[in-house]
Amino acid sequence: MRCQRIKMDEAGEESFWRTWQANSFDTELAWFRLLARTALPPLSAPALWVTESDGALQAALPLRRDGPGRLAALGNFYTACFAPQLRSVAAMSGLVRETMAAEGAYSLDLQPMAPENPHFEAMRTALSGAGLVCFDYFCFGNWYLPARGLCYEDYLAARPGPLRSTLKRKGKKFAAAGGRIDIVVGGEALEAAMADYQQVYDASWKRTEPFPDFMPGFMRLCAERGWLRLGVARLDGVAIAAQCWVVRDGHAAIYKLAYDEAQAEWSAGSLLTAALMQRMLDEEQVAEVDYLIGDDAYKRDWMTHRRERHGLRAYDPRRWRGAMATLAEALRRAGRPLVRWCRR
Repeated sequence: MRCQRIKMDEAGEESFWRTWQANSFDTELAWFRLLARTALPPLSAPALWVTESDGALQAALPLRRDGPGRLAALGNFYTACFAPQLRSVAAMSGLVRETMAAEGAYSLDLQPMAPENPHFEAMRTALSGAGLVCFDYFCFGNWYLPARGLCYEDYLAARPGPLRSTLKRKGKKFAAAGGRIDIVVGGEALEAAMADYQQVYDASWKRTEPFPDFMPGFMRLCAERGWLRLGVARLDGVAIAAQCWVVRDGHAAIYKLAYDEAQAEWSAGSLLTAALMQRMLDEEQVAEVDYLIGDDAYKRDWMTHRRERHGLRAYDPRRWRGAMATLAEALRRAGRPLVRWCRR
């Protein structure tokens, strides 16, 4: 087997990329390349570390530098779920060993990951097999809706009474005022809808995007792949709410949403969520709707289940900084019960 480091702008030239298996939009090779191009500092040196045999990919880790001696998953706050390419635990162990040695690294942080995915435990085993001391930690909650066979009428009937009341009252008011909801998937309407999205985002409560080229690039990528569902609610022709959903292989991810705070009286964000949800359940018949990142209270009104996203932080105890970091992590974890007891 052969291990190598491939720069992100070179990825895609080798024949074994045909065996790349992505299970979500944010494990696609195109996603990592977009992040590297638009949303990571140059000093992070994003790259793919891979092991291949006879032209077939055995293990791959998209990584970035996170400071002197530190490596991390190739991702940031735009990433909802990270997953390595792992066909062989032994191959991944070897890849981790070679990567850490080549980079002079003492730590490796992989997050956020899905504990329910078999690759999570396989990755933990691979890290241990590489001689690293591995720690599991909580990243964030993830609310979702199992939707297979669910129609919108039944879904709506099971929502909390206050939400149903809001949708009914504000829906009538919005329609009477000439409000309109459009869902754009691509084509000639895309650029105008993207401009509307940006206008709403700028008028919302959300902080300015630190990497302004990422979302336009992401929406164009999703439109090219047929994944994009860009919803825009307009009143008198002016956009007052916008949401970016990503639909891939029966999974609908609610990726970004915003509304104009000056137009909050219309509850256009809720009306837009309801319209997109109706499309997902009745027309596209997705298997799951996913609110992705965070335990925001409003998500409980729309979703029914919660799971968690975790990280794996590993240190090389054979390096002095790795040994010190391992000890510090172990002491922090050992002291948590005492801290909780003292706070009671």
